[in-house]
Amino acid sequence: METKEIQELIAALALDTQAFKAQLIASQEYADRRAAEADKRNAEAKVEADRTMEDLKRQIKELGKQIGGLGNKFGSFTEGISLPSVRQLLFDRFGVEDFMPGRRRRIGADTIELDALGVVGGERNEGYIVEIKSHLRSDALEQMRNTLARFRSIFTEYAHLKLYGIIVAADANKEVLEEARQSGFYVITFEEDLMRFHDDNGFVPKAY
Repeated sequence: METKEIQELIAALALDTQAFKAQLIASQEYADRRAAEADKRNAEAKVEADRTMEDLKRQIKELGKQIGGLGNKFGSFTEGISLPSVRQLLFDRFGVEDFMPGRRRRIGADTIELDALGVVGGERNEGYIVEIKSHLRSDALEQMRNTLARFRSIFTEYAHLKLYGIIVAADANKEVLEEARQSGFYVITFEEDLMRFHDDNGFVPKAY
């Protein structure tokens, strides 16, 4: 190969190398632009996702407040429609004439709230503590046990009474009814348009 041909070949290779470098630089710049655009999109998506999550948390919190409010209203509604019937049931069944709804007392840091208290004096000296629930659950039974255990120390004027627990519920399943039965608590539920005691089949109430 002659010198001139070698020089032309070297010049062509130099041009090809420069073109390759230019193409490589252009490709890198394109890749950097795409990466920057992707980072920007990801950052914007994260901001939007965070905003959406905060909105969702706020909505859930508001929904919880609304549900809680409905629960309280339904509980108050249940108490309102139950108390007159419970008063009559306790009069018919136990001779309770001294029926006191909405009893609440606080001594120091200890507070007891009763939906109602029925008292029979004379030789019997019996007290009937009434708790009204929309739905009967195990925690209501634990609440009643706790109330019965603390009652005499708060309502000292009734310390001499033999105490019975009565739970009134708009709804109750068989398992919790049986648990209440084993605890010796009277349970009153709605049956169609009436309210009735669940104290059949050999139920024995427990005096506290």
